[in-house]
Amino acid sequence: MDYISGHLTDWLILLFLLGFAVYTLWIIRQESTTFLEDSYEVAFQHLSLPIPNWWSITRQENQLIEFQRTDTRYDWYARFEFFPAPPETVLTDVLAQKIESEELDYDKDDVSIETDSRVLFRDPATQAYFSEVIRVEGKASQRIEERTYFDLFLFRNKKENGYYICESRSSVLNGLVEGPFFEECLSLMKIKND
Repeated sequence: MDYISGHLTDWLILLFLLGFAVYTLWIIRQESTTFLEDSYEVAFQHLSLPIPNWWSITRQENQLIEFQRTDTRYDWYARFEFFPAPPETVLTDVLAQKIESEELDYDKDDVSIETDSRVLFRDPATQAYFSEVIRVEGKASQRIEERTYFDLFLFRNKKENGYYICESRSSVLNGLVEGPFFEECLSLMKIKND
């Protein structure tokens, strides 16, 4: 008992930190359960995206929209971009160029690749609309020295004369926080009726 009373300040600091950690986990859990209720729709090109209310638009142009969390200091962003291109453009070549331009080297044992729109999108109309999809997700080294969590979606409908690149980039730990919301945003995406 003398040990505890002799280090009362240390114990109080420890209890405060543990309480703060539990509170943070509770807040994060609340975000995941209220994501759909609290999201707002963003129209981008032919897409309608459900966006979490804690994402802020930090850049918006005709063929680009970028989000960040401005309520925190997370090293994270999500970018949705449309690139005009002829129908014969090969998406695997676009993917290789993107990975090379970002100087990414994905961890071989921690990378996931998906090419089935039925797995990536929940809406049957969205699944049918995009004839080609590629998703690459995982931890990587960027420019050799920086560790990153990079989630990359490429998809297109050949009638649009172009393709979309949607990416979520963060530090490895922050990817575990925002990554699932990025994935959910795209899986719930719908095609706008113009």
